Amino acid sequence: MLNMKNFVFYDLETTGVDKEKDYIIQFAAIKVDENLNIIDEKNLYIQPEGSYTISIQAYMKHHISPQFLADKPYFFQVADEILEFMNGCNVVTYNGCNFDIPFLEIELKRCGKSFDFLHTDCYDAFIEEKRRNGISLENTFKRYEGKTMVEAGLNAHDALSDVKATLAVFKAQQKVKPYGPEKMYGEDNFIVQSEFNGVPQPVFNVGKYRELPLSYIASIDPGYLSWCVNKGNFMESTKEFIKQYITE
Repeated sequence: MLNMKNFVFYDLETTGVDKEKDYIIQFAAIKVDENLNIIDEKNLYIQPEGSYTISIQAYMKHHISPQFLADKPYFFQVADEILEFMNGCNVVTYNGCNFDIPFLEIELKRCGKSFDFLHTDCYDAFIEEKRRNGISLENTFKRYEGKTMVEAGLNAHDALSDVKATLAVFKAQQKVKPYGPEKMYGEDNFIVQSEFNGVPQPVFNVGKYRELPLSYIASIDPGYLSWCVNKGNFMESTKEFIKQYITE
């Protein structure tokens, strides 16, 4: 069942894929009502502060250049605008639990701000589609809409076009089989909910204990959990969740 409130669909383009070192250069979002009708949209291009580079892989994906961004605002200048647009809404992304959510949260924290993703219903059309079919946004869109994104007037890997495609996929998914938000234990999504021996449990999504429950790791290697909290490259929200499995 859907939570009957407004939804914000958003997508990012970035200088690269390293959440700690790269930067957001495009934020695109659509706001829809509880019936999934568009009521507002936002498309912001953002210039990173200081010296930066856009990786070749990223540029070949979105074709945004430093020259294009030269007169665009810095992130701290649009952060409040983004937060105001998202305030009070459910969030929908395509692979956002792994990428767009932690990336945006880290960028917000750089300027002393945050969005409470952990207490927001966050839907991920990619995760749900992967459960059902395991294919890309372009192919997913074509299967649901009966035409390619290009035929529909959308350009794959442009953030605003991707958001509109995600909205079309999300509408179709909810019509075929309604689904709820993802269970999140931290903004970096290093811990996810998965069935283990038939029981839904929080499990690691990375590392040597990938796909194993934290409760099981606590019983066989509690030192690993301590390492995760004290030295691991996890966001603070994830470390706080792990702490409850550590017994002194």
